[in-house]
Amino acid sequence: MASRNTQARSIAFVAGILLIIGGISGLATWETIKDFVTAHIADNSIIQVVFSILIFIASLGGIAVIIGGALIGKKKIGLGKFIIALGAGLGLIGLIFSLIVSFTEDSLTLGSFFSIGAIGLILSIVARMLAKKE
Repeated sequence: MASRNTQARSIAFVAGILLIIGGISGLATWETIKDFVTAHIADNSIIQVVFSILIFIASLGGIAVIIGGALIGKKKIGLGKFIIALGAGLGLIGLIFSLIVSFTEDSLTLGSFFSIGAIGLILSIVARMLAKKE
């Protein structure tokens, strides 16, 4: 039977692919959030810079989860879990904001909760929880 870390590595790989495909951690999500914030809350140069940084980091979300899984496979458990948390963390924030925007615009559906990206986020959290120092 495969070890917990082997399972975590495999799950992280699948989660990262799903995050990339689903676009949860990608540019589209953060562009939507940026558009909502600048239209309804505030629009200034600081907000533009902050969103530029977030968009760059978030676009690496799925890749970060895959890299974290690879590190877990190389017995770099702590670093792997940290990188998965970064990739999934921004994705989770993106998903939450996307759900809020959808709710605000009356376009929230049940499918929003079961998208490919949402499943990828759940799997990335599972992978992180499975990984243990041996």
